[in-house]
Amino acid sequence: MTTARRAAAALGWNYGGAAASVVLQLGYTAWTARTAAHGDFGQYAIALTLAQLLGLFATAGLATCVLRAERLTRALLRATLGLGLATGTACCLLLMALAPLGSDLWNMPQLTDTLRLLGLQYLVLPAGSVLLSALRRAGDHRYAVGAELAGQVVGCAASAACLLRSGSPLALALSAPVAALATLLFAALPAHRLPLPAGEKPAASSLVGLSGFLSGFALLRSAAGSAPLWTAGLVLGPAAAGLYSRAQLLCDVPLNFVVRGLNQAAVPVFAQHQEENRPLARPAQYLLCAASAGLLAFGALAGAGPALLSLLLGPGWQDAAALVPALALCAALQLLYAAGCSLDLARGARRDLVRTQLVLIATTAAALALAARHPDPVLITTAASAGLAAGHGVQLLSWHRQHTLDAAAVLRAHLAHGAAGTALTAAGLWGGGANHSLPGALLAMAPVLLAGLLLRDRLPAYRAAAGLGLLKRTPTPAATTAPPALAPRP
Repeated sequence: MTTARRAAAALGWNYGGAAASVVLQLGYTAWTARTAAHGDFGQYAIALTLAQLLGLFATAGLATCVLRAERLTRALLRATLGLGLATGTACCLLLMALAPLGSDLWNMPQLTDTLRLLGLQYLVLPAGSVLLSALRRAGDHRYAVGAELAGQVVGCAASAACLLRSGSPLALALSAPVAALATLLFAALPAHRLPLPAGEKPAASSLVGLSGFLSGFALLRSAAGSAPLWTAGLVLGPAAAGLYSRAQLLCDVPLNFVVRGLNQAAVPVFAQHQEENRPLARPAQYLLCAASAGLLAFGALAGAGPALLSLLLGPGWQDAAALVPALALCAALQLLYAAGCSLDLARGARRDLVRTQLVLIATTAAALALAARHPDPVLITTAASAGLAAGHGVQLLSWHRQHTLDAAAVLRAHLAHGAAGTALTAAGLWGGGANHSLPGALLAMAPVLLAGLLLRDRLPAYRAAAGLGLLKRTPTPAATTAPPALAPRP
């Protein structure tokens, strides 16, 4: 099987699991929205982002270390599992001690217990993440997807049962530690059976060095991504934060799994190319083209999302539905930026990664400071989008200067997909109207989708899929090698 087809098969499994997970998460959200109050959701959302921020040191980038390993051995797997146990335990204990500070800062008394319950997941989450990465690095994407999805099902079921029985808002936080434990158990058996060579025990300094950089960089990214929600909670209160978090979830659920699917398929391919001393230009251009196609998907979500969220959450969430278009734009930009980070990480361009992230943080902070003077959730979301756009702009400039890719061609692909996504957004919002009618939004988007189908050969993503042999048609000579809009520099 060719590298392109292996990557396509990996994408298929990961996106299939992502689709099932999206359905699960949206169904779980729809049910809990009718069971818990707005303020409970706001408190839980803030606690979750705070716990995830500290939890980055629990996982310590170890999953990415395994995915990027040029040669996966049993000694490397044992070393990462041992380091994950140590970092996870330390972070769990630290979160237990620091939890009261969050309650004082946001003036939310129940935040302490919520943070401590969320912290329990870090006793097992690093080990589960490492085992899932080992399965994917070995090519067993089917087992990895199955274990991850099964863990999520168990976590959501436990949380729903507890919420139904007790009505306590702490039940919302129960899903994370239960899902982490279940995922570890489901992944342990197939990972144990992997036919890995013994190998030599890696130096602890090498693991700590790379995982430390990945953790620090992820910390910067997570803080920048969570800053709008924190600002909403501080300026507008827990109920407004709850509205913001539910609208954000509609966009973040598909975004997170698309980003993970791209990384889990692309990073092993990048590692294989580096092991064989082959250039990264070809897999990089397909990665960027796939990410650029997200402008179409999130454009459609921006158009139909307000109506979909109103249908999912039921009465009382109209203000959350109004935030979906702005958050969908933010999610599309996050996808582009995350794909660029994966490429720079594969190239070993750490300085580029840090520089772009600092630009993103500075731009986001400045925009949030302006938005806080005129408190409005839409303005807060726009601030996040401004930072992501600035960060991706710096990435494009870096690729252009270093001749990594033709940045102008990448930008043209963004513009082509963005124009189609904007048309879908405008049609969906017009058709949905003030009452957020989902049938009206879908009906209005149908002609735009038909036009896109007729003009599909003009879309870089379609030409890239044809070049990979994923479509049942005979591709043009240009499409058999690389999408013309993303051809690398000679």
